[in-house]
Amino acid sequence: MNIKNYILIFITAGVLASGCKKGFFDINVSPNNPAEATPALVLPSGIAGTAFVFGGYYQAVGAFWTQQYAQSSGASQWADWESYNLTNNDFDRQFTTLYAGALYDYNYVKEKASEKSDWKLYAIAGLMQAYTFQVLADLYDKIPFSEALNGVGTLQPKYDDGQAVYEGLIGMIDDAMSKDFSASTVSDPGAADVVFGGDMSKWRQFANTLKLKIYLRYVNVDANKYSAQIKALLAENDFLTEDAMFKSFKKEETAANPFYNTFVDRLAGNVIANTTLMEWLTENNDPRRDTIYTASETGSTWASLHSGDYLTATGTIKSYATPSIHATYPVYFFTAEETLFLIAEAEARYGAAANAKDAFDAAVEASFASYGMEDDAIVYPYNGIQSIIEQKWVASTNKRSLEAFFDYNRTGYPANTFTRPATSIWANDDRPKRFFFPASEQKSNSNTPQRVDLNVPVWWAK
Repeated sequence: MNIKNYILIFITAGVLASGCKKGFFDINVSPNNPAEATPALVLPSGIAGTAFVFGGYYQAVGAFWTQQYAQSSGASQWADWESYNLTNNDFDRQFTTLYAGALYDYNYVKEKASEKSDWKLYAIAGLMQAYTFQVLADLYDKIPFSEALNGVGTLQPKYDDGQAVYEGLIGMIDDAMSKDFSASTVSDPGAADVVFGGDMSKWRQFANTLKLKIYLRYVNVDANKYSAQIKALLAENDFLTEDAMFKSFKKEETAANPFYNTFVDRLAGNVIANTTLMEWLTENNDPRRDTIYTASETGSTWASLHSGDYLTATGTIKSYATPSIHATYPVYFFTAEETLFLIAEAEARYGAAANAKDAFDAAVEASFASYGMEDDAIVYPYNGIQSIIEQKWVASTNKRSLEAFFDYNRTGYPANTFTRPATSIWANDDRPKRFFFPASEQKSNSNTPQRVDLNVPVWWAK
């Protein structure tokens, strides 16, 4: 992140925060007022920043690219996403927001908390920083990491290779969890921890779950590299058993769920159900359909479109089913079912087949239970990795769609399910594998890599 952009966005964020004390989640603070910028005040601002990007544009593009959502007829706001016709300006603002906002906030908390040996706040910030960096590395492959967030000390940070970033993330997680949380200098995060309320046992589970996800990214490039660590985590079995989420939203324009605020309220008329997932749910008589989507207002109750069919279809958004995301819908960092799917995959690859099936069944049950349904509403057959990733794709809808995008690029599942968008810019069945490096970085940071085509896999998908 170039320091000039960083300072500009940071100052802007401070002005916005100081002017929105009753909005934007009611937790932002002004970094222009050092007397108020305590770690306990800055931490929730950082977490909100990650949630704002991950639960907004990143959630939407993940859902478009995994054919959970489609562009509605009678509109075209997100048609370029659906046709893979991106530019380096797409998601530029999100990249800048994360570096100048959330990632800087986490760094600030770590620095200030470290000075006072206030290790709980330090650890939470470190884990959320690792979580945020990992998603960026998965999207861009190379990102500013080892030289990032150094202020004037590094005006143009280098871009580290994705695998090098991953190695750094493991160290960052280990560092966060190595501290003495019982020291007399440690304060109770309390309300500053807007995810777990200061419960460090849950943050330890978060750390283990994040590590498991990171280790499983290596299966295509060096399957044995972290096999021992995966087996140790499975033996310890101390993973998240509940959702890790940000839920401090209100039914107000400046405080609503970011997807709802942009894609449902402010730019309404565009996002509908995709036929790929709709047909899957309907053919399996899966009751989650009626909760994942809201029925259309007119015409066929569960009408949907395939990707790219908006050009030839008729009607408006009222003619189609739409994603069921409301103003106070949470942003999920992990869901309980996602954790179980990760365990199932790890067991299938490195553990026992029986354990993998048990975790798979529990994951599907957790997905049904999350919608208030009987956890055994449907007993789906287990067929190894394919069934794990397919069910994980379904369960991710409206919650963790970007992770489904990564899973498809990593595993190729769901297989034979996605259709080629009628408007795809590619003549073959190629699909996006990454984002372009941001335009703002290319203009201001000479270390920004040269443009890489969207269909070139990131390091762990090769």
